[in-house]
Amino acid sequence: MPILTVSRRIAELEDELGVRLLDRSTRNLRLTELGAEVLEQAIRSAELSEAVDNIVSNRLSKVCGTLRLSAPPTISDTLLTPIVTAFQAAYPEVRFQIFVTDRHIDHIAEGIDLAFRLGALRDSSLVARKVLAYRRQLVASPGYLQSCRPPEAPKDLLDHPLLAFWRREPEASWSFVHKDGRAEETITFRPYLAINDFGGLTPALL
Repeated sequence: MPILTVSRRIAELEDELGVRLLDRSTRNLRLTELGAEVLEQAIRSAELSEAVDNIVSNRLSKVCGTLRLSAPPTISDTLLTPIVTAFQAAYPEVRFQIFVTDRHIDHIAEGIDLAFRLGALRDSSLVARKVLAYRRQLVASPGYLQSCRPPEAPKDLLDHPLLAFWRREPEASWSFVHKDGRAEETITFRPYLAINDFGGLTPALL
């Protein structure tokens, strides 16, 4: 910074404070006693400001802390846990707390940073992003198919004991689309067994 600019800014500061910080002569400049004290405090303030900047910069450049996640049982072990494990391998100073539930929660009250849910989001002010899509399949055990006449159309399923994922409603609905993509048929039924965990359906099915 040019000397003239420095001198002008010091003069402006003197006018603002109403004191002299420099003794001026035609040949040199000298700090007054008060000017020396002001300079000392200014240096301390600059050092403090730099220290604060360093703390913030180090924290921002270093990935650390605790993340609280929420996920339904259907994806917590098969999908979320492997992702978290891989993330921690890359960022070992990040800790995770995973709250497993399929109910809609108050993210603020329960301190949840990120929640994973299946299906459409209810009316909410939360920011949501679609992270994956999944497709359900209709299956039956070989032993069951040998013991009865296999269904030939969606409506035939109503004659069989159906197992379904439980969504807290007494009835479930399945929609089927024809291979040509034009015809769609929906059946509504009361499940013979309903569980809110896909993993729990497997042994019951077999």
